[in-house]
Amino acid sequence: MLFVALMYLLNQFDRGNLAFAQESLSADLGLSHAAFGLGAGIFFIGYFIFEVPSNLILYKVGARRWLARIMVSWGVVTVLMTLVQNEYMFYAMRFLLGAAEAGFFPGAVYYIALWLPGRERGKALALLSAAGPAAYLLAGPFSGLLLELEGSAGLHGWQWLFLFEGAATVVVGVAAWFVLTDRPADAKWLTPAEREELTTRIENDREAEGPHRQSLFQTLREPKVLLLAGVYACIQITNAGLVFWLPSVTRRIGDLSTFQVTTLSVTPYAFQIVGLFLLGRSSDRRGRHQLHVLIGCLCIALGLAIGAVVNPVIGLIALCLAFFGYGTMSAFWSLASSSLGTTSAGAGGLAFINSVAALGGFVGPTLFGYLLDVTGSVTASLWALAGVAAVSAVLVLFVRSSSSPGIPAARVTPLQKKE
Repeated sequence: MLFVALMYLLNQFDRGNLAFAQESLSADLGLSHAAFGLGAGIFFIGYFIFEVPSNLILYKVGARRWLARIMVSWGVVTVLMTLVQNEYMFYAMRFLLGAAEAGFFPGAVYYIALWLPGRERGKALALLSAAGPAAYLLAGPFSGLLLELEGSAGLHGWQWLFLFEGAATVVVGVAAWFVLTDRPADAKWLTPAEREELTTRIENDREAEGPHRQSLFQTLREPKVLLLAGVYACIQITNAGLVFWLPSVTRRIGDLSTFQVTTLSVTPYAFQIVGLFLLGRSSDRRGRHQLHVLIGCLCIALGLAIGAVVNPVIGLIALCLAFFGYGTMSAFWSLASSSLGTTSAGAGGLAFINSVAALGGFVGPTLFGYLLDVTGSVTASLWALAGVAAVSAVLVLFVRSSSSPGIPAARVTPLQKKE
């Protein structure tokens, strides 16, 4: 679990480094706010196209092999980002990076479902999801230091950023091939009794959830799946829009060095980590995943709305509330993985939800950059994101009512209780 969390940590490092490189990269390549936003967002188009096929292949060849392949691929593309010389190369490399990363997070969620009974997944998903904001907490100061290598060995600071983080990803991707084990039954580091106990608990948990005999096409037509995809897409619009432009929002405070901006910009991510564990643990204990997702969406909407109308310092504090709301991801993926099961169709369903959300990832930064160019202020952009967050809260209200016999609601079984 810790190694998978490390993999996701690097995933978020490589995804978020663009936000910290935004100012210097845009200046060197001559990018407008709209062009940078488009490049940031086009990543999610490649992600969307290849997401479902990637997870279907993962189901066929095994999580160990495919997650390792994904990491090595996106690490190589990140290193190649150092060769970008104009906006068109920027767009192309961002698209390739999205294609390379496609399938990683839902693949990791599916992998956890193979290893843990439903009652334990919320805590595991909280740990996995916490690697995301933890990456930004570390990436802020670390990126600031790498950006200050401007001119060393003839490279720009943003080139050092991509080179170092891409190389680290390739190393960990190769290690994943040897470290991960596909299923508990294959784990030589467990005793035979432990393997049998864990396998039995997972199988009993799967039987208690009910049969998952639908085809992928039938799964994707389920109202609950479509609603979950809509909720996550709206959350991703706000998250991607905010993440890629957070240093620009922070820069409104004024009189800050590059290192200060990158360091201060990551403060809200500490509150996301708190939200992940508080909301994830509470949803596991109470079994009310839908309610905790709703609470998170409301926090996001409120934080963004307050951030749009107050001064920059208080606005950054308000955004901490929004990031606390992003902590609902552990509850969201517990709800989604329990609903879809661990069949091929279930793996494809998780990938479908994440791929639809990837389109939201394209919309968020693109919309933010466009409104920033048009208005010259981040206020309109924050208001737009707050409205999208409000829509996600409304959609959550309908998730439970769309439950169907084919996709049962998450439940607690006797075998899931602590003895």
